[in-house]
Amino acid sequence: MDCTSQAINELKEKKKQLEEQAKIELQMEKLKLKKEQRCILQSQADIIQSTRKAMKELEVEKDLLKEEKKKLENVIAELLKVGHGCKENLDKIKEVVMEE
Repeated sequence: MDCTSQAINELKEKKKQLEEQAKIELQMEKLKLKKEQRCILQSQADIIQSTRKAMKELEVEKDLLKEEKKKLENVIAELLKVGHGCKENLDKIKEVVMEE
C-alpha cells in the first residue's frame, strides 16, 4: 500500500503541476491577446486620425477650388459685359468651368 499511496501522491502532484502550467499558459495567452487588442485599437485610432486629417485637407482643397471657380466665373462675366474677346470662346470656357 505504501507504493500505491506514493504513486497516488505523485499523480496528484503531477496533476497539480499540470493545472498550474495550464493556468500560466492561459494567463500568457490572455496577455498576448490583450497586447494584440491594444495594437489593433492603436492602429484604428491612427487610421481614424489620418482619415480625419485627409478629410480636412480635402475640404481645404475643395474650398480653394470653389474660390478659383468663382473667380473664373467673375472674370468671364466681366469679359462678357465689357465685350472683350470672342463671345463664343468665352461661352465655351464658361461651359468647361460649369462642368467642374
